Amino acid sequence: MTNDPLPVELPPHVQRFMESHGTLTLATASSAAVPHAATYLYVNDGATLYFWTRPDTTTTHHVEQNPSVAFTIEDQSSGITGARGVQGRGECAVLLRADDIAQVARLFGEKFPDLSPGDTLSISFFRLSPSEVDYIDNSATRGRADGGEFGADFHKQRAYSVFGDLPREDVDELVARLQTVRLEPGEVIARAGGPADKFLIVVEGRIDVQTVPGQEGQSLGPGELFGEMTILRDTPRRATVTATEPTTLLTLDRDTFRDLTARALGTTTDFDAIIRRRLGLVEEG
Repeated sequence: MTNDPLPVELPPHVQRFMESHGTLTLATASSAAVPHAATYLYVNDGATLYFWTRPDTTTTHHVEQNPSVAFTIEDQSSGITGARGVQGRGECAVLLRADDIAQVARLFGEKFPDLSPGDTLSISFFRLSPSEVDYIDNSATRGRADGGEFGADFHKQRAYSVFGDLPREDVDELVARLQTVRLEPGEVIARAGGPADKFLIVVEGRIDVQTVPGQEGQSLGPGELFGEMTILRDTPRRATVTATEPTTLLTLDRDTFRDLTARALGTTTDFDAIIRRRLGLVEEG
């Protein structure tokens, strides 16, 4: 299709799972961080997902304001030991070209032959380009004891990440360039409207990511990342980041992060165009 993102290679079993299912749950948020979730029929072309909705839905309005989304595709399983699914996040964009719309409508007709064709002028088709895909499969743990703890774990494996192609020879350089930052509760590491100059990795403690002043923000803990999207888009920070307890971060400066990611994509030139295509953000038209 025209302006498709660059190809994403998924493990064959993850690809088969996506092809054999028909509904996804999509999580969106408005520019004011108001969340919304809805379920849609979907088709896929490789790892790229397509769904449709009407122009006046909350999903449509949210994507217009904020293209970052999360999604799940899951088996309707009755037991935790048989749970399988795909989780991911990425970017959504409405399809505008007539040939793209026609091709996606054809894919829907092939996958769902019982659906009435209808009038595609009354709906909008969206492309969902994943930046991360995780595969959940609890079948391999069937029969294991849970160690006496309440609840159950979902066993997750990373199937794809836009940052996952980093060559091994760059790992030493990456480690050498990481800086350790220690924060006390209430200390601010980044402010909304400020420059996207650091990529953050939480090692210990927790940080609060607040996009709307006065409202509860998103809490990130050990192993979680922040700041890659504003660096890749070269836009100001949309959130203020504050430590909520004694916290240790690893940080990578903007230029090093962009350089290492560009090398992971096999190029050091036209970085912005490459990463926008990888995330499905090239403007149509």
